[in-house]
Amino acid sequence: MVPALVGLAVRAAQDVALDARLLAVDEAPPHAPRGIGVVTAQEPPPGCYVPPGSRIRIWVDTDPDDGEGNGGRGGSRVPTGPVTVTPAGSK
Repeated sequence: MVPALVGLAVRAAQDVALDARLLAVDEAPPHAPRGIGVVTAQEPPPGCYVPPGSRIRIWVDTDPDDGEGNGGRGGSRVPTGPVTVTPAGSK
C-alpha cells in the first residue's frame, strides 16, 4: 500500500517508501540538491495498492513556507542585487 509522503522531508519520505518496499522518485531532480526539501505532492496517492518495487513519483519544494501562508516558491533563492563587502580590518 502506498504511504502518505506529502509533508515529509525528502529523505524521510524515501525511507518511508523503502520501508513499504517502494521507491520514491523526485520528478524534478535538476531543480534541487539531492535530498533537500519537503514533498508537496505524490502519485499515486496514499492508500493505493501497487506491487512491491513500484515507483512513487514525488514533487519536492526546496523553499519552505515563509510563515505568511504563501507556501514555498520552489527552487533556489536568487540574489536580489550587489552586496557591498568591506575588507576585514577596515571601518
